[in-house]
Amino acid sequence: MNFYVLLRLANCLTISRILMVPLFMLSFRYHRLFPLPALISALVVFVVASITDYLDGQIARKRGITSFGKFMDPLADKLLVGAALICFTRFENGLIPGWMVLTIIGREFVVTVLRIAFMATQGAVVSASKWGKYKTSSQMSVIVISLILLVVYEYATASGESVEWLIRPLGPIYFMMYIPLTLTVISGLEFLYKNRKAFYDLMRSMDSYDPADDI
Repeated sequence: MNFYVLLRLANCLTISRILMVPLFMLSFRYHRLFPLPALISALVVFVVASITDYLDGQIARKRGITSFGKFMDPLADKLLVGAALICFTRFENGLIPGWMVLTIIGREFVVTVLRIAFMATQGAVVSASKWGKYKTSSQMSVIVISLILLVVYEYATASGESVEWLIRPLGPIYFMMYIPLTLTVISGLEFLYKNRKAFYDLMRSMDSYDPADDI
């Protein structure tokens, strides 16, 4: 891969989004020590990361989409969203159940593995589809709204107000999460259907593989 291509602005934004993931998780880690500042920090980091996702898409469309961008841009989104969902399950008594997180992360894992397999065996980089973009947009939007609700909760609590309903296990964040969850499942099924030929070719190549050929 050309080093110049790797350093193109859109790709740099993608890489910066990946680097923001540990910073986001670190903010959540210090929530119990500094509730409001930690959550505000997490919200700011996530919003900035979401903006880089929008900007690198706009830049890539104007300057050309690279194979690196096709693969790494969706991966950066998956890492960021996955980190947020894991943090939500660990917040207080859990804002969302584990099965939701496993469904979303499981879909992302399967799609990522298939993308890598298609690239390795067929040299094809599968870019995100329309439904995949809807899924990512809904995930990030719901996470941003959820983070705002958490900031409101901590601010209200610090002011002596009772807003426990905001962080109940069956509260607003739980019900909002059904929107990206549904789109995640739909986009996963659409990915498998759209790439059914490549998937079939991959399965056929695995069936015909003989380990003795490597000896």
